[in-house]
Amino acid sequence: MIAVKVLLAAITVVALALVGMLSWVAGVWPADQTRATVDHCYVTHDRLEAMHSRCVGNWTRSGRGQQGPIHGVDVQESWKVINDEPNSAYEWEVVVPASARQPRVLADTRQAWTLSPRALPWGLVPAGLVALLAALAWLITATVKASRSAHGVPAGSSATPA
Repeated sequence: MIAVKVLLAAITVVALALVGMLSWVAGVWPADQTRATVDHCYVTHDRLEAMHSRCVGNWTRSGRGQQGPIHGVDVQESWKVINDEPNSAYEWEVVVPASARQPRVLADTRQAWTLSPRALPWGLVPAGLVALLAALAWLITATVKASRSAHGVPAGSSATPA
């Protein structure tokens, strides 16, 4: 019976930790914001003339202002270049239009990711869900087995204890 209580406590602790982490990263804690402000975006072109960009901005987590890179901002070729001369990293700053200035983000204290396929490794989401479901199934199975053995039901039996 103690093993069952320990397993149920473990399930509760893991679930609360997971919910807490996800809500913090999603910006739904008190004094958090779910949007960031894109302050600056810079573009450069590689040898094949493909455009690459990086953006920086600010957001709030746990009531504190944070700043850093914002990954996944969909910078367009049509965004106006501010200065014809590149900076020391050979990047040109572009004007961020109002429509792209405040995207929804997932963030921590160092960086933010827009909710776009360009920013987040979406392939990890199904893998993470499968891993969490497998862990949950294992914990439930272990709890049922521990409960049955605590009540004296043999491991292979389908009979329920009286």
